[in-house]
Amino acid sequence: MYLDFHAHCNSGDPAEIRKYVENCEKNDTMAALSGGLHYGGHDYLPNEEVMRICREYPHNLVPLVKIDLWDTPPDPAEFRRYAELGAKGFKFIYPYYGYDHESYLPVYEELEKIGLPALFHTGAYRPNSADVKYRRPVLENMSPLRLDTIARSFPNLKMVMAHLGTRMFRVQAAELVRLHANLYFDLAGSGNFLDVSPADLAALLKPPVFTRDTEGASFRKLVFGSDSYITIPIIQTEALEAYKMHLLLNQIKGEDRQAVLGGTVASWMGIKL
Repeated sequence: MYLDFHAHCNSGDPAEIRKYVENCEKNDTMAALSGGLHYGGHDYLPNEEVMRICREYPHNLVPLVKIDLWDTPPDPAEFRRYAELGAKGFKFIYPYYGYDHESYLPVYEELEKIGLPALFHTGAYRPNSADVKYRRPVLENMSPLRLDTIARSFPNLKMVMAHLGTRMFRVQAAELVRLHANLYFDLAGSGNFLDVSPADLAALLKPPVFTRDTEGASFRKLVFGSDSYITIPIIQTEALEAYKMHLLLNQIKGEDRQAVLGGTVASWMGIKL
């Protein structure tokens, strides 16, 4: 079974949820579903509702809780409460300050203690009404470089860089992934899993010449994430085929292949696939 670490709960309609789950079943995939408020210009379902939906479909849905990193940082105890309620990871996007702002560091310290992974949006983000309201440096706050301090300060915190920085920051993002043992990435979104060729991805992940990666171990830093939505389940199917293509054409097989397609994040979340 596969595990899609990047999926959005943008609808609570039972029929649409069932269609999404059926698509997961067809793909033999479990999806880490996130909702939450204040994504910048729009909201998804509240975290508690997402967790309820995941409890209804435990074989195919698992909850990621989205927490706002805003001008007043969240109470670290909130993360432990969600973990006790069944959250299997956390999602961050559109922060008021940069991800590495000192006021947010207690949050990451708590996550490291809890032992659950964190998914960070990085790279491009479309302009929206929240930009006009808050007048914040959106792309700068979510650039891959903002994860450097976090990865250094909390080496046991498993972090996934969503979108590998997109085309805007892709080279910088890949360098950071190679630098930090606890920093991983996905190619979520068609702008990434269709924009990066297998050869390009291999070149981005290639270690320095004095430590040649002849076995393809660098691909273990890649985790399957589709950026699919409850209302657009086909994205997951397309993403899964694209990831398989990347692995096939780079001759990534066996345990390494399964690690990319779900094994790595499942181990962090305490899930047996």
